[in-house]
Amino acid sequence: MTLLTEGLKALEGPSIRRLLHSVTARPTRAFGAGLVMTVTTQASSATVLATIGFITSGMMSIAAAIPLVAGATVGTSSTTWLVATLGLSTGIAAVLMPLLALGAVLRTLGRGRWKHIGTAIAGITVLLLAITFIRDNVAPVASSIDLAGHDGGTVTGRLALVAIGMLLGCAMQSSAAPIALVMVALHSGTLGWNEAASVTIGATIGTTSTGVLATLGTRASARRIAAAWAICAVVQAAIALLLFTPLRDAADAIGTTIARGTGAEPNAIGLAAFHTGFTALGALPILIGAVPLARRLARWIPDRSDVPPIVEFDRSALEVPGVAAATARRGLTESGMAVTSMALVVLSGSGLESIADRITSATASLDATRRYVGEIQVPEGDDDTVELQRGTVGALDHLTRLIGDVQNLLPAAGNMNAFPPVVREYLNDARTAVEVFDGWLRNPESPPPLAELKRISASLGARRKQERSDTLNRTAAGGTTPDTAINELDALRYADRMVHHAAKAASYLTVRVNGAARTAPVDSASADISEEPS
Repeated sequence: MTLLTEGLKALEGPSIRRLLHSVTARPTRAFGAGLVMTVTTQASSATVLATIGFITSGMMSIAAAIPLVAGATVGTSSTTWLVATLGLSTGIAAVLMPLLALGAVLRTLGRGRWKHIGTAIAGITVLLLAITFIRDNVAPVASSIDLAGHDGGTVTGRLALVAIGMLLGCAMQSSAAPIALVMVALHSGTLGWNEAASVTIGATIGTTSTGVLATLGTRASARRIAAAWAICAVVQAAIALLLFTPLRDAADAIGTTIARGTGAEPNAIGLAAFHTGFTALGALPILIGAVPLARRLARWIPDRSDVPPIVEFDRSALEVPGVAAATARRGLTESGMAVTSMALVVLSGSGLESIADRITSATASLDATRRYVGEIQVPEGDDDTVELQRGTVGALDHLTRLIGDVQNLLPAAGNMNAFPPVVREYLNDARTAVEVFDGWLRNPESPPPLAELKRISASLGARRKQERSDTLNRTAAGGTTPDTAINELDALRYADRMVHHAAKAASYLTVRVNGAARTAPVDSASADISEEPS
């Protein structure tokens, strides 16, 4: 399954990204996208984890993502059909070995797309060969397995088997793998149909542990979509248990009909139909109630109050370039607040437990701003909008660099109290500069603090040279360890750069604010490079 998923994701990665980009708030479209993506990659977890990435980057709302996740839970039943139709077919092993050789050669010697094709071929052939191997060898040990205590015909036995399926799904981090195993056991007579179906229900819930584990300690938005995945699986399981008998009868009829025309294993086809049936029925209420569920998840899993939210933009403003440019500028100002909030935490060395969320929020807000700016179509001759955009892009560049400096300073941030007083004073002055910039971002109609920011930046640059020399001398004399000295020099370097980028971003943001011209000139773009601290 790993090989198959790896190859398919590599082949379809660009298509998946385009599909996610096209998903809107329309639930049916999102549902279809989740279904197609999971059938394409043969892994619902891959679809959900990709969706989590788009949510945390601000590219998709929770309400739009919930139907997509529901579609993924239905799409994962395609693996069950693959096993039922090919994995249990007699004589298929004769054609699998040459295919495996072809896949191995392409994976080893191929380049680009051919390498990914080889990986996918190797994955599917190894998966099917494993199933045929288990099928041929499980019968001799079937008599030694006692399932008398887990009768799928009783409610108690059925619930016990559901629990076993959940444990298998959690342990394998997949629903497809345990379902394939019980399908082989069903084919060999080790498991009855009711027992195999009950384990299948449990595996559908167990696989959601992948999302739960992947989102531990992450942003609330990521944990919400993992919770939505689990809720969807639980609803599907509840419907499967409540409607077990009619679903079983319908699946049995489908299996018998298809087997009559194709020669396939009727019980296996019936189990595949049962899997698709209960996941589709269970996804329906999630699809209908996506918006209310998103609201409830927002209440159950709230955002941290100390972490700025991801900036959102009014896309209708794109119809008027001047308005869109002003909207982008306001969004960038909000993004700047997220950046300064994060920078102040690191420079103070306290509150670092929230820094991962703050970095994610600030980065996502700048990414959202960057995408929005890229969609603005400025008509020829609109010099005012061009100038506003130039300032926005310049500030965006420096704020992005500031985030990089914060991340570089982070390793030393937890040990700032061990720094000598002169270094701590240096960091305090850098924090003062960032606070000045942050205060202006929160009140952009006030006079821009360019002179003060430039003065502090110049002072820190000069002092850094002296402090570097003093730190090296102190280390050479044995007054501090080389490791501590490196941390001190990193703190000086990145604090200096942070203030520089704050001053430059402020300079670009003074070009125009909401259409009002500022008197302070923006620095030239060439000066950005020549004046940037090394």
